[in-house]
Amino acid sequence: MKLVINKPILYARMKRYGLTLLAAAAAGLTALHGDTPPGYTLQWADEFDYTGAPDPSKWTHEIGAGGWGNNEVQVYTDSLDNSRVEEGRLIIEVRQTGEGRSPNYTSARLITRDKAEFKFGRIEARIKLPLETGTWPAFWMLAAEQTYGTQYWPDNGEIDVLEAVGYEQDPLFKNLAGDQQLPNVHGTIHTFQRNGSDNTGLGGSTFLSDVSSEYHEYAINWSDGRIEWEVDGNVYFSLNRDDLLPSRNPPSDPWKWWPFDKDFFLILNVAVGGSWGGHFNSGFYPTDSPYGLDGIDHDGVWPQRMEVDYVRVYSAEPLDDPWNGPAPDASGYLQTDSWMGWINVSNAPWIYSHNLNSYFLPTSVLEDEFRTDNQWIYIPR
Repeated sequence: MKLVINKPILYARMKRYGLTLLAAAAAGLTALHGDTPPGYTLQWADEFDYTGAPDPSKWTHEIGAGGWGNNEVQVYTDSLDNSRVEEGRLIIEVRQTGEGRSPNYTSARLITRDKAEFKFGRIEARIKLPLETGTWPAFWMLAAEQTYGTQYWPDNGEIDVLEAVGYEQDPLFKNLAGDQQLPNVHGTIHTFQRNGSDNTGLGGSTFLSDVSSEYHEYAINWSDGRIEWEVDGNVYFSLNRDDLLPSRNPPSDPWKWWPFDKDFFLILNVAVGGSWGGHFNSGFYPTDSPYGLDGIDHDGVWPQRMEVDYVRVYSAEPLDDPWNGPAPDASGYLQTDSWMGWINVSNAPWIYSHNLNSYFLPTSVLEDEFRTDNQWIYIPR
C-alpha cells in the first residue's frame, strides 16, 4: 500500500490526532463519519432523531423573499412543506408553486444564531444534495457579531463548508464545459479582501459522481490561522492565514484577510436561481442554455430535496504530551543511533523509518507532497 500525504494533512491532521502514520491508516481516518474523531470532543449536534419541525431550541427559520443578496427567486418559509424531520433526516424541500412560464418556488433556511455559535473545531454534516438545474444548496457559516469593518458582510467573513449548484450536474452543461467530472462540491471563504462581490472568493472544489444519490460527509477543520475542507474524511482544500497576509509590511490587525477568530453560526438552506445557482442561463449562454434568463429548469423534476442525516460540531482536545517517541533528555535531545546523532524533538515533526531504524526531519515534508511505502511513522510535535 502506498499513501500520499500532503503537507496540510501531515502537519494538521497527524499532529492534531497525535497518531502515527501507520496507526492512522489502521484506524481508517479517511472514514471519520460515525464515531467521534480522535483528538476531538463532541460539542453540539443535531442527529434528527425526532419527527416534525426542526428543533426550535437549535434552529431558527429565516423567512421571506427579496433575493437574499444574490438575486435568488425562492421564498423561505417555516412551513413543514419546506423543512421537516422524518425518518431520522432533516428535509429541506424546494417546492414549485403557481403556473405559467415563470413559476414561484418556496424553500427553507435554518440558522443557529443566538442558539449555537462556535469558534474553531470540526464542523461536519452528512448530506444528500438536490439535483435539478437552478438549485443552490449550502451548509455554511456567518459571523455571530459585526466585529470588524463597516459592513457585516463581507468584512466579518463567511465560511462555506459546502456549496453546490445543480447545473454542474446537468449533462448539457457538462458537455459545454467539456468535462464529465466537472467539480460539483465547493468549499470557500469570503473576506473583506477576497469575496464573491468581486468574484475573488477563495476556495477549492472536488467531484463526486453520486452527490445527489448518496450521502456524503462534508466537514471543515478550523483552527486559529487554518481551515481545511474535507469530503468523507479526505482533505481536498486548505487555507493558512499566514499565506494570505501581505509578505511586506504585514498588518498588525489581519481581519481584512482573516476574520475567522471569533464565533460563527451554522446555516442550512437551498436557494433557487440567483447569481450562481442560475448561472447557466440564456443570457450568459444564448445558444447553449434552454433555461431562460433565470437559469432554472422550470420543466424539471420538482420538488427537490436536500437531506441531512446529522450535523455535528467538535472541539479539539489539547495534547497533554504530544511527543510519543523515546524519552528525550532534560534539554529535549534524543540520541537517534544513526548518522543524525542527537536531535532536538522540539524541532519536530520527525519521521521514523522502520527500515533504516532512525529518525529524520525530511525536507520533502516541506514540499508539495510526501510519499511513504509504509515504512514511516510520524512523530508529532
